[in-house]
Amino acid sequence: MPNSVTAAIAALPLKEMEASLLRSAILDGVTTLGLSEADFREAIDIASYLHRDQVRQQRGDMPVVHYIEHPLRNTLRAIRYGVTDAGTLLSIVLHDTVEDSAVDFSQTIAGIPTTDESEARENAYTFLATRFGDVVAHIVRGLSNPLHPGGLSRSEKNELYLSHVREAIASPQVFVAKFVDFADNALSLHHSMNDDFVKRQATKYEPLVALFAERLRDDDVFALVGAPTVAQMMAQLDENRLEEFAADR
Repeated sequence: MPNSVTAAIAALPLKEMEASLLRSAILDGVTTLGLSEADFREAIDIASYLHRDQVRQQRGDMPVVHYIEHPLRNTLRAIRYGVTDAGTLLSIVLHDTVEDSAVDFSQTIAGIPTTDESEARENAYTFLATRFGDVVAHIVRGLSNPLHPGGLSRSEKNELYLSHVREAIASPQVFVAKFVDFADNALSLHHSMNDDFVKRQATKYEPLVALFAERLRDDDVFALVGAPTVAQMMAQLDENRLEEFAADR
């Protein structure tokens, strides 16, 4: 990619970038880092296919967009943070594929016919481990909300979500991947004009702030991403408005 174009794309805010620009910037970034461009092309292709019929929640006056922009934006955000670990970055590209499209993943990507959600998830994790390595499969599993029985209240679902996140982020790679997802979901709620949606999401995500702030003090996170990235993440947490949004609006 010409240097002038690279510089222009690098200056764009993430929210102003659609899928093709995000893809180009990711591939340019991983090539610069010396990572396998072929691996990232395949991961992006898999995620793009599995999210092909999904759209992102509309926020404010922003247009409805294809869902793939979310994992791609998360991946580029991680690269801009300074994350260089291939397993973490690949997992961010793929982080919603199993949770959102397990049966399609099993049938189309892994080539194993099934309509059972639990079996399909395991088939998908096995494929990820075979193609991208055990680390990627482990991280994607940690980023996928477990299956739960129907009929749960919203507060029960939120408690289960918090418990899952608390356990999963014991892995520093899962934590970093979860943080960029949190940044795109929870720290972008100011874009939404739907008060009910904002309050529900803020109530779900607000307990993660203290949990994430504590995790950012741990040595294994420092070792994975470095002090400047930790400082940047902590600054974003300090600026959050989730407690305000969770209150009556």
